[in-house]
Amino acid sequence: MIYVMVVFNWVVFVVSATAANTPELTACGIVTSSDAQTFVGGPLDVKESAKVPVAGNSSSYTSTCSYLGRGESFQEMLAASRGLDLTLYFLDTPERTAQLYESSYEQYRLRLTAPNAPYSDPVIMPLDGFGERAFLIEAVADNKSGYRSALIIFYKGKVAGSIAAWNRPISSVETTKKVLQYILSKLP
Repeated sequence: MIYVMVVFNWVVFVVSATAANTPELTACGIVTSSDAQTFVGGPLDVKESAKVPVAGNSSSYTSTCSYLGRGESFQEMLAASRGLDLTLYFLDTPERTAQLYESSYEQYRLRLTAPNAPYSDPVIMPLDGFGERAFLIEAVADNKSGYRSALIIFYKGKVAGSIAAWNRPISSVETTKKVLQYILSKLP
């Protein structure tokens, strides 16, 4: 926030204004490498897509940030020993954000119940206390180890997102909840 003094007929008014060059929020800007190491351990490799415009809306964008244990494969993320995968959607209105959340819920529900679903023993349930609305998906995504992966989809105001965080053998649900709480504390 920048404060600008405006002088008019010898009266000084202080007006707050947002700086035009204030950087927009990104997933890696909200959860830095240092933050990710705190949640899932380090050292980590990072893969970022800082700002991808949303089709048909110049003021909305998507930002993705993925952290994996050093040397592990981004192509086989769910088999990695530790990681954090975060996608945030910065939209122009809370209504569009709510619509994205609702359509995501339906898409995940259909995908998890499909006969050829890639996950074993899936569970999808509402999650209270995280943003305006959130739901949790938990399933066995790595059949070799049987480790249960968690994904939380949420929205708050004009930001929606998905988060998966894990550090085997610690519960991925609890790790993902901690990351989400941190993210929500940094959102407007």
